[in-house]
Amino acid sequence: MKSAIRNRIMTLSLSIALVICFFLTGCSSAEMNRSDEESVAIGIYRIYYVNPEGTALVRCDHKMVSEDFEGILAELMDAFMHADSTKYKSALPEGIKINSATTGISEIDVDFNAEYLSLDTISEILLRSALVSTLLQIRGVDTVRFTVDSQSLVINDQEVGAMTDETFIIPTGDSINSYRNETLTLYFPNADGSKLIQEIRTIYYSTNVNTERMAAEQMIKGPRNPNLITLTTQNVLVSGVEVKGDICTIDFSPEVNNAPFADNPTDPETVLYAFANSIIDSCENGKIEGVRFLIDGSMDTRFRGEVNLDQTFTRNADLIDTSGASVQKEGTVVDEEEKPVMVEQEVTEAVDGNS
Repeated sequence: MKSAIRNRIMTLSLSIALVICFFLTGCSSAEMNRSDEESVAIGIYRIYYVNPEGTALVRCDHKMVSEDFEGILAELMDAFMHADSTKYKSALPEGIKINSATTGISEIDVDFNAEYLSLDTISEILLRSALVSTLLQIRGVDTVRFTVDSQSLVINDQEVGAMTDETFIIPTGDSINSYRNETLTLYFPNADGSKLIQEIRTIYYSTNVNTERMAAEQMIKGPRNPNLITLTTQNVLVSGVEVKGDICTIDFSPEVNNAPFADNPTDPETVLYAFANSIIDSCENGKIEGVRFLIDGSMDTRFRGEVNLDQTFTRNADLIDTSGASVQKEGTVVDEEEKPVMVEQEVTEAVDGNS
């Protein structure tokens, strides 16, 4: 069914399923423990609205009536634009119109009227994160792209490309006013683990999360380039971050000692230098010159049975591949639990994207 509507523009009808959406959309804390995939499997999609103050996202369940791709898209868009509650409102500000939605291979392109460019920063970020998070629930949709009167969306002289579920990082309960846009320079091993390849990410995240922690957590998430090597298993936590002078100390949970896969070719010492290089290069103006590592609060344990942690790791330029094989991927991010969110009250997850 989806293939039948690829590559054609679907003009959104504001009247489709309007009455149905009003009765079936509602916030329910009892449903918050289900993952998005589990909810979609039983026909429940999550619509992202904003609170009355316009400072945070509110996630509400919507029981889908449509079953085909085109119907689901139209119903989601209609529910997104019409919030029937005093507790939340549509993230689409008054005067901003959606001209059309174009469906392509694993992507939805949403075109807005020119008034979109007049949005203040807070409203713009909320609108983008809310709509992207809503649409990415549709099976087969991996990215969402915004245009304005058919032209690429440009924010702060930078084109906003395709947004994914890793495009917005915003912690629970924080005001959107406390967000910053920052570029992180990360390093992941190449296929044989001998060199580190640069990967650049531009993300929005809360000012109460320091850059050192954000860099370490993005490293744990792994590379976006499938040809690069993951450093850790996904259950590793950054238990603590401490900065004294120009030295940053990162405390990992014990799971960091488990290699992500059995035949991992990356030397344990290279893994630590990947973290150290990423943290040092992501911090502005040479703020950090060295990184120390703890595991479960202690430096007594050897990292993966080999590396003594009672030392300071400085930037190791010799490990960085300077042959031009670096990868640049920019985005904007939002997370669940560890993935920060701009969601309030019962919403405990985060929503992710590009900028």
